[in-house]
Amino acid sequence: MLWFRNIQIYRLSADHALTADSINDLLAKRPFFSCGSQDLMTQGWIAPAAHMPESMAYPYQDTVLVMLKTEEKLLPGSVIKQTADSRVQEIEARENRKVGKREIKELRERITEELLPRAFTRSRTTRALIDLANNLVLVESASAAKAEVTLSLLREALGSLPTRLIQTNTTPQTAMTVWLESADAGLFDLGQDVELRAPGEDGPIARLVKQPLMGEEIAQHLSSGKLVTKMALSWNDRIALQLTDKMELKRVAMLEALQDDFKNADAADKAALFDSGLALFVGETRALVPDLLEALGGEQPA
Repeated sequence: MLWFRNIQIYRLSADHALTADSINDLLAKRPFFSCGSQDLMTQGWIAPAAHMPESMAYPYQDTVLVMLKTEEKLLPGSVIKQTADSRVQEIEARENRKVGKREIKELRERITEELLPRAFTRSRTTRALIDLANNLVLVESASAAKAEVTLSLLREALGSLPTRLIQTNTTPQTAMTVWLESADAGLFDLGQDVELRAPGEDGPIARLVKQPLMGEEIAQHLSSGKLVTKMALSWNDRIALQLTDKMELKRVAMLEALQDDFKNADAADKAALFDSGLALFVGETRALVPDLLEALGGEQPA
């Protein structure tokens, strides 16, 4: 089913002029193509729904689902270096001379061109949900850097995608530390995983897994000045997640109540199953994100 396991959240400017049709038309001009013989990597847009292969943007209730595909050649630098070293030895033995740095560099470039057509390829996809009604963009990525690549390519294709990171009145780190101290996360329930870090780049880190988030050990970490950088939470008895100090949502998973809703959905075929999954995801995240922002003291104005 359609579900984002990791989510990076961005605010979309309210004065955007995007529509589902315009997004589809513009992404269709930047389709994915497989790597050619001399390509190290290619990226482009593909249909997010298999049952609608011609649609680059899948619309649902003022949201648009899009999917970026990346294909790259697997050509380790160690292979190029090993091949180059072997050829350098052959040249020096055959011509009785020392091969210079510039010649070695040119040799490695030629070897790369020779090996690329025979290299294995690896592909991955990244999905993003553009919520036009609530001015949000959710990117399915555990890494903010990779999410930014997706947003950058969206901006190139669409001409404009005015997004920004969401800033809240209380930072996630401060809020999570308070929640841990009080054993109360308000709209959320504490899980059993937490990561704490002392201030500073080299500060010690404590990770507690599958443990009640209370008691003497937690108190000692907090009294030593450690702050929470990652915490397991559950929301509304429907979604489990890990919140990070960068307001990233990781390990997002359906709890039993939401799983039952999905199982009970009327899905006669793959298309209906896809629509049911998208409906659940859109509905849940449209409620989850506002609750998260409220728990963090509200969103700061742009």
